[in-house]
This record gives sequence, C-alpha cells and structure tokens, in this order.
Amino acid sequence: MKRQASILLAVLLALPLVGLSTGFAQDGLTVVWGEDRSDHSTLDPRVTQSRHEEQMILQIFDPLIYRDGQDFYPGLATSWEVSDDDLSWTFQLREGVTFHDGTPFNAEAVKFTFDSIQDPELGSQGAIDVLGPYASTEILGDLEVRVNFERPYAAALSAFSETELSIVSPTAVQELGNDGFARNPVGTGPFKFVSWEAGLRVTLERNEDYNWAPAFYDHQGPSEVERVVLRFIPDTSTRVAALEAGEINIADLVTPLDLLSYQSDPDFGTMVGNVAGLPFSIMFNTTRGPLMDPLVRQAFMHAVDRPRLAENLFFGFAAPAYGPLSASTPLYWDGVESYYNYDPERAMALLEQAGWTDSDGDGVREKDGEELSLFFPSLLEPDTAVAVQAEVAKVGFDVQVENVLKARQDELIFANDYDVLVIRWVSNDPGVLIIPFHSRNIPEPGIFKFNWSRIDDPVLDQLLEDAEAATSPDERAALYQQIQQMIMDGATFFALHDQLQMVAFSSDFSGFRFAPGNWQVRFYDVTRAN
Repeated sequence: MKRQASILLAVLLALPLVGLSTGFAQDGLTVVWGEDRSDHSTLDPRVTQSRHEEQMILQIFDPLIYRDGQDFYPGLATSWEVSDDDLSWTFQLREGVTFHDGTPFNAEAVKFTFDSIQDPELGSQGAIDVLGPYASTEILGDLEVRVNFERPYAAALSAFSETELSIVSPTAVQELGNDGFARNPVGTGPFKFVSWEAGLRVTLERNEDYNWAPAFYDHQGPSEVERVVLRFIPDTSTRVAALEAGEINIADLVTPLDLLSYQSDPDFGTMVGNVAGLPFSIMFNTTRGPLMDPLVRQAFMHAVDRPRLAENLFFGFAAPAYGPLSASTPLYWDGVESYYNYDPERAMALLEQAGWTDSDGDGVREKDGEELSLFFPSLLEPDTAVAVQAEVAKVGFDVQVENVLKARQDELIFANDYDVLVIRWVSNDPGVLIIPFHSRNIPEPGIFKFNWSRIDDPVLDQLLEDAEAATSPDERAALYQQIQQMIMDGATFFALHDQLQMVAFSSDFSGFRFAPGNWQVRFYDVTRAN
C-alpha cells in the first residue's frame, strides 16, 4: 500500500510536466517510451553520438546490413563482397525501397550519405569514426555501389550495420539543409517521423510501405505498432510512476530496486542489457593540474573500491569493470583485471612519492602551496560521482563534483576546463577504442571529439590504426591486447562498472528486442501480449 501511495503521489506531482494522457486515440497500437534525457539535439544518424537520440533513429532508418547478436543479415543491401586486397566492398542494393518522402532508395543515396559524413560542414560526431578510413563510393549501377577505403578496414562489416551509417534521403537533406534534416529526419525504416515537441515528446507513425525487414524479425510487412511516442521524463521516480500508471508502456534506466520489484510482478516485464563497448569510466585530463602526473592518476584508481561501489549502487546487477573495453566486447583482454586493485595504502604512498602531503592535517593533500583539488563535471550517474568523490577523499583528494547538463559539459570540454569526466559508449567492435584514444579526436574549440584525456601519443595512434587495418584475426587480437595494455600502463582511463540498460515494460506488450550493443530497443516486432 505504501508503494502504491508513493506512486500515486509521484504521478500527481508530475502532472504539470507529464500529464496523464498521451493525447492520442487508442484505436491503434501505440508504444510510449519513457526517456531519461530531454536534451536531444538531432535525429540525424550521420551526426549524433548520443545513444538517447539513437533510440528513435533506429526506428526511422535502415543500414545497409543488419546485425542481431553476432550474426549479419541483409538490410538495404541484399548481398556484399569484399575485394581481395580488403580495400573495397561491393553492395547489391535492395530493389523497390522508398524513403518516407516517396523518393527511391538507390546507389546515389548510399554515396550521398557516406560522402556527406566526411564533409566538415556536417559536424559528424559519431559516424565520422565509424566510417573509418573511408576514401570514396563508386556508383556501379542504380542498385550497385562500391565503397572504397584508404587502407584495409577490419571492422567494416560491423560498421555498415551500425546506426550511425544508416542511409538518409538525399532529397530531404538537400531541401531542408543539415540543420532542418536534424529535426525532420527522413529514412526508409519501419516508422516515419511526425513531430518533435522540444522537451516533451517525439512522435513517429507506422510506415505502411515497409516490406524489407531483416529476416531475424518474427514477421514481415508493416509493423503492428501504429504509433511510437518518445516521452522525455528525466526524473527516474516520475518515469517509474508513469509506467505504473499506464501513461507510458516502457521505461529505460529504471533503478535496480524497481527492477527487482518488477521481476516478481506479473504486470511487468524486464530487460537487462550488459552493454558492449566502453564501460562506465573516468577519463583523466592529462594536460592540466595534478593529473598530469601518472603517479597521481594511479593513486586515484587505487583509492576506489570498484566491487563494493558496483554492489552498493546496482545491487548485484552491474559488475565492476577494469579496462577500456567492457567484458562483453569482442577481443576484451582480461589482463586489465590485474591493474589498480583497491589499495588505499598504496594510493597514499604514491601521493607521497609524487610530493603531495597533508602537512596541516585537514585531510586534503598539498604540494607547493596548492591543494590536491580536481574538478569533476558530472553529466551521468550523479550517485556514482559522489561515491567516487567520497572514496578518494579518504586518501587526500578534494574532488569538486558539479552536476551538469550536456551544453555545460560541452562548453567545459571546448575550454579544456575540467580534470575528470565520465564516458560510456555502445559498440560491438573493439575498434571503438580509436574514438577516445587517437590524437585526431582531441577536442578543439567548436569541434566536439572524445579524446577527453587529451592523449597525444604517436605510438598509440599507430597501434590503433594498425589494429583498424588488421584483417588477420590473430594479428587483430594481438594488436588490441597491446592497445589495452598500453592504455592501462598509461593510467589515463579508469573503468568503474559495466554499463547496464535496465528496461521495464507493461506485460500487455511483447516483442521488445535489444539492438546490438544491448542499449537501444527495437519496436518493429511489438504486439499486444496474449
């Protein structure tokens, strides 16, 4: 009764923000997704790096190749082959596909999409790296293209299945411009964009012409779902209350305690995704302040009890992470697990060695008149930031945590005005490591990139490029092991825990399916439960 009363109270308190009606007629099947963020800025797959935005993007667009688990399926391409020198991929394209604006899908659309990703005016943040060492696309016929790379690209097959390389309508981009297309996306997928009310909702409707779903789905033809609505509900308790009140049908990032409750409640179903790619991790800024010293970075890591934090924060759902790749990512090297174990005595000894002492006994170490103070802008998981802050304070760090929105985080990144940031990334290939560790991805004013440690190491750059080009499985595995070892030796990246996507949904629905990487959820196969 107490839980029901608190839920009702939460719903009533949320009425001005959320409301108790979706505002749509209930004669068709509508799926309402409760989203934990409200700062979406684009629905253009060529631009975004946000898994939040990709939740809607993957409903609107199709890639050339689909992936389900470790298996690949025809998408907008019906077949493909790679050249003997591994520099070119030739695709036979699907006939009879149209974009949501009525224009035909063809080879020109593929060339336009990939060429435009390379255009600096677009400002691609994710696809530019997923596309790898792209050189050009040749049109061989109306439904045949050859995609060329500057050097062999071992992750190409996986890359062509990623959401970021989904094919866009050239007509729509040319008519709307890049900025207009970002808010009025046009793809070939099972759902068409209808509207975007900033800070409130995004609405999609069924693509009645859709007849090219990949074979891993349970049916073909248009989806049974008539309408998809993404509701922006950043507050977790409000989002859970909305789910239990029937205002939304599925919610992302529910709390571990709520998930435990739903697992024994017949009115709800749950999905837990152990996300592949980069685990939830700290990146140390190596270009300013105390963290320029690797001894200080090592001390920070030895001061944090990761297994205890993961247990306390996630009640056993999330495991501690130890390296730059999550354990579910191909070519993960388990040697990372021997680095930087919890050892506060070791942490204090390292700080002493680096010249940081607590001479006045106030608990904060000093050196040359400066306190061991770090600035930690926290965009994600504020509870985790506070827990880390408390852990390292025990050995003499003064960490200033500021909860920020993305715009503030971006401003600080451009200005190089931070010491610690957290990162996570959904990816199905170890090639993701080039994004946060290659020197070409060091941010500049106005150019958003993800090398937030600001590492500029030619040896590491070359290893990352060699691994990207390696076509021998053994060579590739050896290179990625060497890369992971080098990153750990440099003490620039501190993995905290596996990234989980904890989803709960009404048991009135069935057919929700994780996309590869185990974060976004596909809605095409959803039906009413029997």
